[in-house]
Amino acid sequence: MSEEPDTAPVPDYRKMLSLEGKVFIVLGAGQGIGRQSAHALAQAGAKVVCVGRRAEPTEAVARQVGGHAFTGSATRREDVLRLRDETLERFARIDGLVDILGQPLHRALTETTDEDWDWQFEVGVRHVFLAAQIIGPAIARSGGGSMVFVSSTSGQAISHQRAAYAASKAALEQLVRAAAVEFGPMRVRVNAVAPGLVLTPRVKTTMKPEALAWAAAHYPLGELGTPPDIASVILFLSCGLSAHVNGQTLLAEGGSLSRSPVYDMHSIGR
Repeated sequence: MSEEPDTAPVPDYRKMLSLEGKVFIVLGAGQGIGRQSAHALAQAGAKVVCVGRRAEPTEAVARQVGGHAFTGSATRREDVLRLRDETLERFARIDGLVDILGQPLHRALTETTDEDWDWQFEVGVRHVFLAAQIIGPAIARSGGGSMVFVSSTSGQAISHQRAAYAASKAALEQLVRAAAVEFGPMRVRVNAVAPGLVLTPRVKTTMKPEALAWAAAHYPLGELGTPPDIASVILFLSCGLSAHVNGQTLLAEGGSLSRSPVYDMHSIGR
């Protein structure tokens, strides 16, 4: 029995990458992954609203990408409401959001105080809740779009003295799934990207070169991630190329979670 030829139309894949005419908000745009994400979105054609707590770096990135700067805290409800209203007033629509905010607490579980725990969830999860709740419906009213949050491999694998951080990232990933289910019927996709160790400005200033070299040697690719590596995945999740990806956490960690300790034992002849 002969098969019928495949005559399904072939889309314009390059056009699916375009964000021309779209308006995106980037939380934490002042440096590192946020800055690179703002550039990636702008190069794809989007108008970018750069958000940060410090005016100077946020405004600098906004100038670089021809976007708009907004100074405020994404963990404060009144600031996120103001961000939504100001963006809609200026651009009349919101098509997407990228949230790269987060900071790890380095402390043993037995030494973590109530204040430590509350702080970690405040800086790690609260902004995700507020962004989804306040910005998500605005994206839906604009016709749908994409929300991308940055998690970490710590949400799936445990690093030394990062119990609270790991718990907050696992909560972030579950909140992403819940939002994806709730917002899916409104044509709003919600996803996350989970990097491993990334050479951000903060990492470069807080980790010694020998520690970074040791870490890179444990990655199958032999090198750590860079902010553009993660921004590229964020761009994919933000554009039409990922139109059927929803409620997912994409690993962008150089294969580090795929490597078993047994591999290292064999490599040294044991």
